Amino acid sequence: MDLNVRTMINVKMEIKSFQKPFKKRLMDTTTFSVSFLTRKCKADKKRADIYARITIDGEEKELSTKEQISISSWDSAKSRVKGNSIEVKSINEHLDNIKMDIKEKYRKLLDDGKLVTAETVRDAYLGNQAELKGHKLKELLAYYTKIWKLKLKDGGFKNYKTTIKYLELFLNYQFASADVFLSQVDGQFATDFEHYIRTQPIKLHDPCKGNGVGKHIQRFKRIMTWAADDLKWVKENKCSKYSCKLKKSKRKKLDMIDVIKLEEKKFINPLVIYIKELFLNSCYTGLAFAEAMALSEHDFEWNLDGVVWCKMYRTKSDELCSIPMLPSASKILKKYREEAIQYGRSTIFPKIANQQVNRCLKIIQEACEIRIPMTFHVARHTFAKTVALKNGIPLETVQMMLGHTKITTTQIYADVDEEKIINDMAGLEEKLNKKREIGRLLLKN
Repeated sequence: MDLNVRTMINVKMEIKSFQKPFKKRLMDTTTFSVSFLTRKCKADKKRADIYARITIDGEEKELSTKEQISISSWDSAKSRVKGNSIEVKSINEHLDNIKMDIKEKYRKLLDDGKLVTAETVRDAYLGNQAELKGHKLKELLAYYTKIWKLKLKDGGFKNYKTTIKYLELFLNYQFASADVFLSQVDGQFATDFEHYIRTQPIKLHDPCKGNGVGKHIQRFKRIMTWAADDLKWVKENKCSKYSCKLKKSKRKKLDMIDVIKLEEKKFINPLVIYIKELFLNSCYTGLAFAEAMALSEHDFEWNLDGVVWCKMYRTKSDELCSIPMLPSASKILKKYREEAIQYGRSTIFPKIANQQVNRCLKIIQEACEIRIPMTFHVARHTFAKTVALKNGIPLETVQMMLGHTKITTTQIYADVDEEKIINDMAGLEEKLNKKREIGRLLLKN
């Protein structure tokens, strides 16, 4: 075979192999058809009006063609009028023109990135389409980022960044124009978005499941509510009632036995010793990793009673947290404060990456035979539950020490466990016996 001929054949085959999946993608996105049908006239049962039916993704809308024929002359299989007369040819030509015009309106809506439904295509053909106006979703996402990135700290905005990334990817995947008007964002949009998160993870090795999906939907709804209530960019948030329930999960924390194991375990490696002490300090102060790394001499106050207070604004929420220093924490802090002065360090603890800390905590966990998977944030949970709440510190006080803006956030730590049930039930039988005695005396009298 001639080389040029072979090359042309190969090129044609490549083009065909490219076109097939491309055509399939278009078909998967939308199913569209135009057909004709007849309906009997009320005045004359032997005659019928011809209607055009537009079908898109199962939704059907009809419009009158303004043509009337005898019922017997209609070929339902071919959607045509039978016969070869000039009148019949004229009607059939008119039907062809209607079909062509409807298809043109459909393509125009697609090309313009507008809402494509059977109703909008019909309205476009009839010339009474209400143009979609207003702001688009990508515009809202960009504006939300601009405003809230400065209002929130990096820790508070990082999850919104991921949600916005998912929304942008979803728009590119789902819509030909890669964008929609805010008035088009409704319950179906939210349903499709949730499905996209579950099936198209940003990181293939780390798919988003369970509460992670619910949190993305929660943040997406907040952005839409902000657009409706504060910006007035859209009349209402049509997704406000959409629900993706979160499962309540118990916060992982160390119990007192685990804390004692950790305190008494001796290590040789200086890095492991440092991370162990950094973790224990957070167990007794409730400081998150960012706050522990930022802790400096300026964050401490001494009152007249000699109590040392740690007062600092949280990196995540910018909320003030006030923590009286326990001797267990003061002992660790004293060591690193002296080191900071010696080496001229501006922060009390030496800087280290959170990932490095968490990797080292896995080694410490194994060495101490602790069952709970240890990350630095477990120390904060341990302070809230094991150190504070289980020892009678009121929830409102724990809220102030943790620097939570809402008490509902602190209530997450106040879950009921078996130990609390046993403590609460202690002495109940004794109380019941006393009431039985009183009851018997009353019955005798």
